[in-house]
Amino acid sequence: MSVSIPDDKIAEIKGACNIVHLISEYVPLKKYGVNYRGLCPFHAENEPSFTVSEAKQIFHCFGCNTGGNAFTFLMKFEHLAFPEAVKKVAQKYGIALPSREPTPREKQIAGEKDGLFALNELAASYYSALLNAGEGKTARAYLAERRMTPETIRSFKLGYASPAWDGLLLHLKAKRASLEAAHRLGLIKRGKNNGWYDGFRNRIIFPIADYNGRIIGFSSRALEQDGAKYINSSDSLIYKKSASLFGLNTALPSIRKEDMAVLVEGNFDLVSLHQHGITNAVATLGTALTDSHIKLLKRFTGSIVIAFDSDDAGRKAAMKSLPLFLQNGISPRMLELPAGADPDSFIHREKEAAFRGLIEKSLPLVQCFITRALKHRNPANVGGTLAAIRETVPVLSLLKDDTERNLYIQRVSQDLNVPEQIIRAELAASGRPAPHAAGPAAGMPVGRNRAEELLLQVMLLHPDLIPRVREAQILQDLKEPELKRIALCLVELFDARRPMEADSLMNGVQDGDLKNIISGLIMKGECITDPLKALTGSIQKLKTAQIEREIKLVNNQIREAEAGNDVSAIQHFLTCKQQLLEQKKACAADRASVLLP
Repeated sequence: MSVSIPDDKIAEIKGACNIVHLISEYVPLKKYGVNYRGLCPFHAENEPSFTVSEAKQIFHCFGCNTGGNAFTFLMKFEHLAFPEAVKKVAQKYGIALPSREPTPREKQIAGEKDGLFALNELAASYYSALLNAGEGKTARAYLAERRMTPETIRSFKLGYASPAWDGLLLHLKAKRASLEAAHRLGLIKRGKNNGWYDGFRNRIIFPIADYNGRIIGFSSRALEQDGAKYINSSDSLIYKKSASLFGLNTALPSIRKEDMAVLVEGNFDLVSLHQHGITNAVATLGTALTDSHIKLLKRFTGSIVIAFDSDDAGRKAAMKSLPLFLQNGISPRMLELPAGADPDSFIHREKEAAFRGLIEKSLPLVQCFITRALKHRNPANVGGTLAAIRETVPVLSLLKDDTERNLYIQRVSQDLNVPEQIIRAELAASGRPAPHAAGPAAGMPVGRNRAEELLLQVMLLHPDLIPRVREAQILQDLKEPELKRIALCLVELFDARRPMEADSLMNGVQDGDLKNIISGLIMKGECITDPLKALTGSIQKLKTAQIEREIKLVNNQIREAEAGNDVSAIQHFLTCKQQLLEQKKACAADRASVLLP
């Protein structure tokens, strides 16, 4: 039952917790200067890049850019919701949490969910027992034909639904289970004359569990070809097909260990991969990949390899999923199976080592998409070239990493033999212009504006200087969307006199990506020795950049006025340009003694 935890109680719990002591229970840490380091638990690495700051009570990994405070660590490591993480820390330090009596509606929903979970367990036990009974001989033969071992059958709790119309129904009646609840789960259905009949008949049964191991529904495979090959449970209070992944609970330990998930389509693809040692595989239950599927996976890893069937349908399904992945900040890879193969047939024939070899050779799905788009268009004529550009631009516009986007722009430009500027113009028209391809300044993180980053570091580490930032009136002109959001949020918190300590900020940020950015900025900002000088330099540089953009705009207006022979407009814009040049000169004078570190 979720209980709202007051801010002062969260602050008390946070104050009692030492993040170094907490994380040390999960990750061996060693002192390194003022901070502590260890091997990151969220991705595979050989050299420690996972850093914990005892002074600021935050952590950040410079390898996978994951960061946050003590609560964030527990949420990610143990897959907890925020209230659950707070409760765990409170229990560790003996702090009592406020409690309240759940409302009648909350009690009703909780009781209904418990009843549905119990019903699914009852059904799973029935199907499993039936598979191992005399009636299950045909089903056992089929599973043997599919090369399923007894250990795999037990591990995934596979079962069998007989052809009888009332097999499970009679079992539920004998157990005095609620038939209405079973109907809501899709276990039984209502027939003519208001009677009941089994929802699954003559089928192999695959129980579907959530990541906590509770059975939320079932998927089934027909043993005869007289109906739909696969049927899943109806959506219910505890199961949503579009937000559930088969095998997730079994795969979680390996996903965490390898920091990578293999995504397949079919039930037997999944089970066969696990049987042969690819235990970080999950399946979409035969449905199209959804935003909810990706968000669920993203809770556990940011590295995903798509291993769909090698036929045209499988490739199209993979390509169709790309925008969803990119919108969620994930750039997946695509595993190329031999023609005519699926994961199930390949792993049985070639075994684990060969499949892992394909994982190693898997290419970014963006690259595969662009290759496919260019291949299926005819660049020999203008129409084909334009079609290829306009097919790739929507995907390029979703790439968050500027360097990655520039590299793909270069690739498309070279393959189509067109100037990069044409592609950049299409990107600008799509609403997300591409950055210039020039390399970043020395020491600047790839794809990030160093002056804007430095401004945020000063605001985060020295909030007393926030009034100077506000007076400079530059925040609305920041070009990095995430940095702009953080900067405006910091000003709001400062004006509201809210806590500005690093770990307190983390509690107020819901977006995991922003938490990662904040922790990284704070950790990297520790080297700033003169915050006022750094702030002044960054402000002046940002002002100069804005003036240069305005000068470029005025130059365009002057050219248009000259083309129209509009003398009055020409004079007006020349005056504007002179004023901007004077402002730029003044900024340069202010910066003369202020250098960015």
